[in-house]
Amino acid sequence: MEKLDKILRASLAKKGLAKTTESAQICFYVEKWTQMSVAPISFSGGVLKVSAMSSSEASELQMLSEDLVEYLNKKIGRKIVRSLRIVNTN
Repeated sequence: MEKLDKILRASLAKKGLAKTTESAQICFYVEKWTQMSVAPISFSGGVLKVSAMSSSEASELQMLSEDLVEYLNKKIGRKIVRSLRIVNTN
């Protein structure tokens, strides 16, 4: 399985799609991590931007931000997510 992963990464990198697929994968894992009404907006330069539907959920997410970053980095297999930016869409 590891060999297939290396082949796919190399192929995506040649096409210039490696960062795009990593960003999509990170956003996918955000939705799997929580039951709160939060939605990933974007991921770029190590910063994950997430929207929260209420100020209480934004506060809760802020308290759990280190857990989320750790979870995402573990799922991806390397330290790619450095910080979390929360946007309250209320």
